[in-house]
Amino acid sequence: MEFGITALIVLLATVLLVVEILFIPGVGVSGIAGVLAMMGAVVYAFFAIGNLAGWVTLILVGMICISLFLWALYGKSLDNVALKKNIDSTVLDVDMSRFSVGDRGVARTRLALIGEAEINGIIVEVKSEAGFIKEGQAIEIARISGDSLFVKAMN
Repeated sequence: MEFGITALIVLLATVLLVVEILFIPGVGVSGIAGVLAMMGAVVYAFFAIGNLAGWVTLILVGMICISLFLWALYGKSLDNVALKKNIDSTVLDVDMSRFSVGDRGVARTRLALIGEAEINGIIVEVKSEAGFIKEGQAIEIARISGDSLFVKAMN
C-alpha cells in the first residue's frame, strides 16, 4: 500500500512538472506543487516504508528531475513560448541642427514625460521639461541636450 502511495505521488509530481514545462513556463503553482510533491514522496518513503525505499525513491526522483531538465533544455518543448521575432526597426535619425531653443510646435501625443511632437513640420520624439502635457497642446523647445529635445507647455 505504501509503495503505491509513493508511486502515485511521484507520478502526480511528474505530471505537474511536465505541465509546468509545456503549458505554463516560468515558476508557477504547478511547478512549485510538483517540487513539493517530489519532496513529499521522498519523505513519505523514508518514514512510511524505510530507509532503503527512501533512498530508492530519492534516486528515482533525482533521475526524473534531471531527465525533465534535460528534456526542457535540449528538447523542442520551449519552442512554443520562445520569442522568434527579430526587431529590425531603427530609431529615426533627426538632424538636431534644424531645431533651436524657442521653436514652437504641437504635442501629437500625450507627453507623459516622453512623447511625439511636431516642431517645424517635423515629427520628433520630445521630453517634457516639467510634468505632463496634453495631446494637441502648444509647446516650445526649452533646451536641447545631445539628441534630446526638452519642451515645455505654452500657456
